[in-house]
Amino acid sequence: MPMINQTIYENALRLLGLSSDAEGNEDYEDRAPYLIASFCSEAEKTDGLLRRSLGLEPTPVFGHVWLALDELFPLSEQLAPIACLYVAAMLVLDEDSELSDTLYDRFCDAMLTLRGSIAASVEAIRDIYS
Repeated sequence: MPMINQTIYENALRLLGLSSDAEGNEDYEDRAPYLIASFCSEAEKTDGLLRRSLGLEPTPVFGHVWLALDELFPLSEQLAPIACLYVAAMLVLDEDSELSDTLYDRFCDAMLTLRGSIAASVEAIRDIYS
């Protein structure tokens, strides 16, 4: 089921123990579209491998700098929970580096686990010495 970027942002807030209805989250909401785009740029290659292994359409074109919160999350749904970890880690990077590090470690572990679950593909080896 397609997810919108707003849901990624709200789930990231929940990971931080915050509510999207609370006042004082304006800075987080302003930064979230940039952070989601940053995650998508970083995970684009993984998404392409995942889509190819599942026989899905290629990753759609998306903005690599800013993604509106009311737009659909452009990557595969398997990457959505990982995006939440990344966004949460980046939101608190300056104010709670220990929590940010913990969330970032979880993000890295989740990406490695997902990458490890993608089926390998057989490709020809390019001869660069001929």
